[in-house]
Amino acid sequence: MNKLGCSAMDCVNNISGLCSANVILVTGHDASSSSGTQCGTFAEKSFKNAVTSVGNTNYVGELKQIFSNNSEILMSPEVKCEARKCAYNKRGECSADNLVIFGPEARSSYGTACETFIEG
Repeated sequence: MNKLGCSAMDCVNNISGLCSANVILVTGHDASSSSGTQCGTFAEKSFKNAVTSVGNTNYVGELKQIFSNNSEILMSPEVKCEARKCAYNKRGECSADNLVIFGPEARSSYGTACETFIEG
């Protein structure tokens, strides 16, 4: 399982820098660097987006994280990847152990990037 940290604090799935989504999609089919990627699952925090995202919430991971000592990441999504040039992309799945989604000022997926991307 990937361990994911996220700086997109205005994303409905972001809980204290962790991602509560069950599955995320990293887009950027022709990306040759992290700046060409985005978190396609990003949705700005709002009541409507919170309701919409209910079907893609990692409830088991959230419970594990709540009852842990918070020293390790237990709440991490499955990561689908469209960045075909990324060394971690294995048949559309991310194989990186640790992922970082960057987007501290993001208001849409275009303000995010997969900082773990390595061309390969």
